[in-house]
Amino acid sequence: MQFNSIHFLIFFFISIIVGNILKKTWQKVFLLIGSIYFYTYTNTYFIALLVLSTVIDYFAAIAIDNENRTEKQRKIFLAISVFFNLLILGYFKYAYLTTDIINNIFSSNLRTFNVVAYYVNLFGLAPDQSKPLDVFLERIVLPVGISFYTFQSMSYTVDVYRKQIAARRSFIDFSLYVAFFPQLVAGPIVRATTFFRDLDHRLSVTNEDIQIAITRILIGFMRKLVFADNLGKVVNHTFTNYQNMNAIEVWTGAIAFGWQIYFDFAGYTDIAIGIARLFGFKFDPNFNFPMTITNITDHWSKWHISFSTWIRDYIYIPLGGSRGGNFITYRNIFITWLFGGVWHGADYHYIAWGVWQAVMLSAHRVYAQTSIRNFLNEKGGFLYKSGTAIFTMFCLSFGFVMFRAQTNGAGTAMYHVKEMFKSMLLLTENSRALDGYSNYDYGILLVICFAASSYFSKKNIEFMSTSGNKLLYANIAALFLILIFGAEAQTFMYFQF
Repeated sequence: MQFNSIHFLIFFFISIIVGNILKKTWQKVFLLIGSIYFYTYTNTYFIALLVLSTVIDYFAAIAIDNENRTEKQRKIFLAISVFFNLLILGYFKYAYLTTDIINNIFSSNLRTFNVVAYYVNLFGLAPDQSKPLDVFLERIVLPVGISFYTFQSMSYTVDVYRKQIAARRSFIDFSLYVAFFPQLVAGPIVRATTFFRDLDHRLSVTNEDIQIAITRILIGFMRKLVFADNLGKVVNHTFTNYQNMNAIEVWTGAIAFGWQIYFDFAGYTDIAIGIARLFGFKFDPNFNFPMTITNITDHWSKWHISFSTWIRDYIYIPLGGSRGGNFITYRNIFITWLFGGVWHGADYHYIAWGVWQAVMLSAHRVYAQTSIRNFLNEKGGFLYKSGTAIFTMFCLSFGFVMFRAQTNGAGTAMYHVKEMFKSMLLLTENSRALDGYSNYDYGILLVICFAASSYFSKKNIEFMSTSGNKLLYANIAALFLILIFGAEAQTFMYFQF
């Protein structure tokens, strides 16, 4: 169910009213039923996967938390949890990429078996009963939110194993943690310690909380409908027609995509966090103005924070982090971000994107340890900060191209990546830096994005929503922008992950 739909608006008001009338266990049961309805509204067949992941991790955590278990037994139950979560995620997200890689290496002709199509045929659910689905030709549909809820559920069992949290005995409580509808399909990835803290000691929803929540929700919709969906027009046009554009126009499209996905995803998580707050849950922010930064490390400390901290805590640090010398440190950075790229999608351009993040982070780590960097930080002033910000955006744009590249099958996106890079760097036979600028309006919009983000990065939503009439002005402005400039509503981009 989309946040930007009439159906969700009705569902939201019913949930808020009934959810705040009911108390304790009945409220939890209602929210769980509502969350299941929210998910099954457009993902009917895939609720079984959500239930399976929940059941496995619930019992695995209880077994791990049993004081009578040996360390070896605890590791076995942890391995069961991790294995089944990765198996579910791996099959639905990476089966075709795996068979493509094997076929390319060994010149074989393996085909992926579509287990969903098999069960659709078995239970007579095919749209046309006279034509059963071909289990080898039908593409596997990626269940919405599978990357988020498997990570969230799996991190819980790891935290129980590490004795950072006790296993939850209430199946309703744990199920609600996995399925809570505001963050179920596109994050943020909420840690169990945060969720159960608020579940056990629910915050009273005060007038201030309502102000903060409504402000965050409206800002989220503004980011999505006004900025992301409008920027999507120039992004789609650029990535489809880059062969006919000059370098400046291609650069505009690449940078516009960075802002589009930022506004789209940050908008979604703002709405999710705002809705959760209306139920007494205070989730941590997932974005902190990551596009107005001066280096890649700072960027990733402010972009998709729940994901970047997840791979840090569950991959980078367990690998050894930065504790084993330079070679081990850079190896761990590359492994972590290779995983980060693969997590986003089953294609070579996502892998390339992950590797590029590792290259940038490693290069910045080397530079940060030099005396030149320390000197320039102290003496460089405005010019140095401006130069580093421009250079960082320059480097990030290559990653944006990799992430967004058109794909018509495994590997085809990398061809588009190569060709767009050549256009951006004036390396094609017909390269031209600037012979007209068709993206003038969107260029102005990008300047507004940079300027507004630079200004608001010095504020926060809590301050804005509790500073007298600033709440009124901010909400009126947000509604005005949504109504006047909002583009035709588009699906949230991170649903595909």
